[in-house]
Formats: sequence, structure tokens, C-alpha cells
Amino acid sequence: MEIDIITFTDGQYATLSETQLQEVYKAQEKKDKLTWRLEEDKREEKHRLVKNGTFVSGIWTAYCEQLQSQYEKEVSFIREALLFYLQFSMKADGEAPYRVDYSLSLSERAAIVRVYYTQTYDDANERFESFKADTVAVQYLGELYAPTWDYFYLQTQ
Repeated sequence: MEIDIITFTDGQYATLSETQLQEVYKAQEKKDKLTWRLEEDKREEKHRLVKNGTFVSGIWTAYCEQLQSQYEKEVSFIREALLFYLQFSMKADGEAPYRVDYSLSLSERAAIVRVYYTQTYDDANERFESFKADTVAVQYLGELYAPTWDYFYLQTQ
């Protein structure tokens, strides 16, 4: 099963407990069922429109847009619920040199971490190595850990 409901690194998945992993799998299954239902609904509507001789009209396009919009809302809800669960079920392993405040949004947390490492380390390689060693950031940044890791890694190139 490919997990695409959230974007975690292998290291982040390794830190999850069995219960947390089960929640990730459940969320992915819900998303997969929604994806299957979306495709099935589109197929059924297409057959109905072809049978009625109205497939050429804009009805099909409008129907697909409506289904897609509803699908994206439902997937977003599943993703946010999963991230909320993971955020409050994870405990940081140690002390962080920056402010750790779980009431902040993920983007605000990522900004705090990026600013800390950018201002503290002038050398990109040293900055990246220090960030990789930061055990708190894995849980604290959640889904934004991978993009932040990429951000610091690309600076070393």
C-alpha cells in the first residue's frame, strides 16, 4: 500500500508507534475508498449520459468538477484529522534549541525552525548536519519535516 495521505520521511515513520501507524493506514484506506468511489461515480455518470445521448454537453464536466471538489474536501478532512492525532500523540525526544509550541500551525513551526538554523549556522553543511541530528524536529514539524529537510539539503549542493 502506497501511503500518500501524508508526506512523511522514512525516519518519521520509524518514530511512530504501532498504534500511530495503524491510524495512518486507516486514514490511507479511507482515502483509497474515496478515490475508488470518485472513479466509480464518474464511470456510472458517464455511462448514464452516453445512454441518454447527452454526454457531449457540459453536464459531464460540471459533474466531474463537483465530484472532485467534494472528494478533495473529504480527503482534506481525513488528512487534517490524522495530522491532529499524530501531532498530539507524539512526544518530543529531547530539548530543542528553538521555541517548541504545538499550538502553532505547521507552517509557523517550520518557519521558526528554518529561522533558527539559518541564523545559528552560517555554513550550509553544518546547518544541514545539525538539522539532521535534531530529534525534536521530526515530531515537531510533522508533515513539513521532509520539505524542511529538502530545503536545508539543497543549500549544501
